[in-house]
Amino acid sequence: MARQSVGVESIRLTTVPSAVQTVQASFEIFLLSIWLGSMLFFSFGVAPSAFSSLPTKRLAALVVTSTLSKVELIGLIAGPLLIISILFRSATASKKRSAATWPSLTLVIVMTAAAALSRYYITPVMVAIRNGLPDIIDRIPAGDPSRIKFDQLHQYSVGLMSVALLAGLVMLFLTVRVWMKR
Repeated sequence: MARQSVGVESIRLTTVPSAVQTVQASFEIFLLSIWLGSMLFFSFGVAPSAFSSLPTKRLAALVVTSTLSKVELIGLIAGPLLIISILFRSATASKKRSAATWPSLTLVIVMTAAAALSRYYITPVMVAIRNGLPDIIDRIPAGDPSRIKFDQLHQYSVGLMSVALLAGLVMLFLTVRVWMKR
């Protein structure tokens, strides 16, 4: 069996990430994990469980609204921190590694905007509509203007969280991919 010699050209040199880069990568993944985890837990754990196990829909709505406000707050804190981290990463990275900067920034901005829209527009209007009704929303006729508005806002809320979740998953993939290439 003949032995092949390995030329210098075929050896791939990789750089070892610095301590700052390792901390930064861990920080970004930590923030994304907390944010994504809170959205997933809210969507698939808290909301369905509240409506299926609490004695009244009004009580379930209060629990869901309270929990949602905390998920939105996590996004409003994590989003700007991620933006700062991505900009710092971009400023210190080579051109090849900074190629993911704009997609990453765009995704985080979309996620943060979704959290802000939900927290400062959609959720307060839904709460105001719900509080102005004489009965729980499910007992209001489907053609009632308040019910129609509430249902539309609920769909927007679900849509915003879905967009944020999808953007977050893509962002997590990009973040891990960028840091694995270091």
